[in-house]
Amino acid sequence: MIIQAFSGQRSAVSGQRSAVSGQRSAVSGQRSVVSGQWSVVSGQWSAFSVAQ
Repeated sequence: MIIQAFSGQRSAVSGQRSAVSGQRSAVSGQRSVVSGQWSVVSGQWSAFSVAQ
């Protein structure tokens, strides 16, 4: 069960990463938003550690 949750979380992170790439393409001003997105990714990784 826990392992399944891991996979789901990982998928969410991948999706966020994709969104970041799209934002980067937009404008340098959007870069600020990218930073925020990375923050969310970090939080996801935190959950990974807790799950482990």
